Amino acid sequence: MPSSDRLLQYRTPAFLLALALLVGVGAAAIWGLVQFSRSERWVEHTYEVLAQIERVEAEVRRAESEARAYRLTSDPAHYAQYLAAAPLVRQRADALVALVADNPAQTSRAHDIGTRARLRLRELESLIQLQRTHGAEAAIAATRSGEGARLMQALIEAESAMRDAESELLRERKQASDARARWVIGIVVVGTLLPIALLGLLMAGLSRENRRVRELEREAREAMIELERIAVRRDRLSEQRRILGTYTGLLQSCQNLGEAMALTGRVVDELLPDAGGRCYVMRASQNLVESAGTFGSPATPSEDLMPPEHCWALRRGQVHRTDTGHTGLRCAHVGPTAHSDEWTLCVPLAAHGTTLGLLHVSGRASTGSDEAQADAVESIGEQLSQTMANLQLRESLRVQSLRDPLTQLYNRRYLEENLFRELQRCERRGLPLTVMMLDVDHFKRFNDENGHAAGDALLARVGEVLVDLTRGEDIACRYGGEEFTIILPEANLEVATRRAEEIRAAIGSLSVIHMRRVLGPVTVSIGVACFPEHGGSPERLLAAADSALYRAKGHGRNRVVISAA
Repeated sequence: MPSSDRLLQYRTPAFLLALALLVGVGAAAIWGLVQFSRSERWVEHTYEVLAQIERVEAEVRRAESEARAYRLTSDPAHYAQYLAAAPLVRQRADALVALVADNPAQTSRAHDIGTRARLRLRELESLIQLQRTHGAEAAIAATRSGEGARLMQALIEAESAMRDAESELLRERKQASDARARWVIGIVVVGTLLPIALLGLLMAGLSRENRRVRELEREAREAMIELERIAVRRDRLSEQRRILGTYTGLLQSCQNLGEAMALTGRVVDELLPDAGGRCYVMRASQNLVESAGTFGSPATPSEDLMPPEHCWALRRGQVHRTDTGHTGLRCAHVGPTAHSDEWTLCVPLAAHGTTLGLLHVSGRASTGSDEAQADAVESIGEQLSQTMANLQLRESLRVQSLRDPLTQLYNRRYLEENLFRELQRCERRGLPLTVMMLDVDHFKRFNDENGHAAGDALLARVGEVLVDLTRGEDIACRYGGEEFTIILPEANLEVATRRAEEIRAAIGSLSVIHMRRVLGPVTVSIGVACFPEHGGSPERLLAAADSALYRAKGHGRNRVVISAA
């Protein structure tokens, strides 16, 4: 075996070689980090391109929606919204072109998207001009040519082609990044192992430094354990971020609160497989929260229904945690403790200053409940709060879009959407369907004599009568102004006529109290048309009922007239 003196002559060269290898490893690692950062920037660029494509389509659809709303209602507010949306389409398209200026092929596709978006805007503008010059009916008739749908389909296809190309670029860049990562890992592994081997040989020859060598080995082992612990924690945090990112994307696509609660339960169960709990929703009265979903295996039970005062998190509007490291007061809704290492976490669900519910999780300290997992649950609570607020707002807007705000009856848009469906259903089953058109007699004179506020009060009372005298399956709508329409599925002409007489009589005996004055009585004229006798399409039935209504007015008003068509 070589002596220590002979080994000393190789000590400096071996040290310099090990140093060179470590420097090479460091350089390779830095190069790898630079390349990884560059790849990350390209990935971000790709997602920004995809997001910009979605913005272009969203603005086009917004402009299309406002133009359609203006076509149907002739409301100047929708025209103003359309004028505000149109420039944004062009701005989004130009921004998309600028975003992919480094890629000629994608630039060409971006120009194509911009061209098709502008063509769609031009077609919408032509419909608006047609409406402004020839009326809404002419514009609506022009939409039946299918040109708008063709242009929109062409735009969607162009966007899909650009998305596919961008996704292919992302895949190629990921493959290149993976290859570089493997190469860097190989260099780091080889460049690390060789210096360790050289240092090991040098230490073996230094018998007089055995004690120091053993100390260094012990320190190296501890460092490796710590590195492994850090690596495990890093991997766990990375997995949490991935799960939370996926959760956020899926949460935005939830259509109702049940889907959001079920998704939240699955995600919390995935993040904390040995814990469990409940999702609570605050009732509209704000005096109780009730369970909307359970998940996992909670360490302690929690009440199904409770007042907000039973939870410290709802009282304080802050996250409330109890465990061996957080000796806080236990909430009243949490059951008795069975184990000394149990922990609970209550996250209030609130948005825009309103408390919406509660996310409660419990488990045992042995399951690994740490600050990172608690932060993840809090992040889930924040995302769920925003989604709950958005779902409530979406439901409120949906109801508002289908109801007339004055009479609380369905509006004309709802009538047009559902009359065709009900007519098809009755036709398939061989059943009748009746349409009534009602008009308040001398309504203009009533307005002139009593004021518009009194006219609104009268229309509201008529709406209440129609709600009271229609079945659950009937569709009562405010058709426009003082005119109302009722659809009676599966009702024949005899039944509908009898119902119309009841409505006429009820409104004829109606009195309206406004500004401490009793106004009235008022009367209505009603035209009745039945499928299939008076028409086989929604347009024909409405026209037949409208014609019968005018005949009723022509014969003295305050009567029911059946269509002669």
